[in-house]
Amino acid sequence: MAVDDYYELIGVSRSATQDDIKKAYRALAKKYHPDRNPGDNESEEMLKRINEAYEVLGDPEKRAFYDRYGTTDGQGVSMDGFGSFFDQIFQGFGFGGRRGRSSRPQGRTLRIVIPLSFEEAFFGTEKEIAFQHRTHCTTCGGSGATPGSQPRTCPRCRGRGQIQASMGGFFAMLTECPTCSGMGEIVDSPCSECKGSGLKAERIEVKIPIPAGVEDGMGQRFRGGGDSAPRGGPSGDLIIRFEVEPHKQFIRRGLHVYLETDIPFSVAVLGGEVEVPTMWGVSKMKISKKTEGGTLFRMKGKGVHTDDGRHGDQLVRVNIEIPKKLTKEQKEYLKRFEDVFG
Repeated sequence: MAVDDYYELIGVSRSATQDDIKKAYRALAKKYHPDRNPGDNESEEMLKRINEAYEVLGDPEKRAFYDRYGTTDGQGVSMDGFGSFFDQIFQGFGFGGRRGRSSRPQGRTLRIVIPLSFEEAFFGTEKEIAFQHRTHCTTCGGSGATPGSQPRTCPRCRGRGQIQASMGGFFAMLTECPTCSGMGEIVDSPCSECKGSGLKAERIEVKIPIPAGVEDGMGQRFRGGGDSAPRGGPSGDLIIRFEVEPHKQFIRRGLHVYLETDIPFSVAVLGGEVEVPTMWGVSKMKISKKTEGGTLFRMKGKGVHTDDGRHGDQLVRVNIEIPKKLTKEQKEYLKRFEDVFG
């Protein structure tokens, strides 16, 4: 079905300025306001449609997108619950160290980028990722000291990892203790396995199912999923982000897909059906009579299908196809057509 024209609803041209749109909207809002039309359901419905149109045309960014595709529809794919999903996957690797305030250095935050093709993001897939993760040394238990020995408390900061440095006058600030490098402890007999760091490198390989509909730049932060921290400091985070390649034909916005296609002049005038590519294969789309170039049509259910049952649509902007080469007979028919219509 064809989509409503917001410019027509507001009563302005496509070249109208933002001030023109605002004035036209205010006039219509007064005209259809419930106080002037008590109990009038048609006026109430019209006001809703006008508000919807102004929400788009009154925003320059939304208006620019609408000018190209005739809509700003876009149901985003929620990542709610993805955090607990990551918890289940990564907890088995000993991730998720304690968080909260600590004077000791925090573990390194890990960032993983998962590249996806347009099709993989659209339909969902499974990806195997591998990365290096620093965890506590099993030989010394993360203390950094040779088994049988213990780190001693730093005499300078007395185990706090920070010292107070005077800034002159009444001002002072806390800085990292240079003697223990902020650890609060000094290792006199370093562990031979981890060289006193208390950490060892571990390679992680894991398969991650990617839900249908993830978008470029979407991701998840897993608290405490990064590198472990030495001497009991808080673990860093693990940040996973998706990078989705663009498609040659389609553009994604939320669950919806956008496409531009050409239709024959005769079909635009008389109506009919045309074949249109979709992510689900080629489908037929009905074209109504007297269709103008730039009209947007909606193909229900041809967008993203999510695991929770939501379906997006495909929105197709049609352009009138002008034949580049005509036979003598075709030219004669067009001439007759021109004579009939004057």
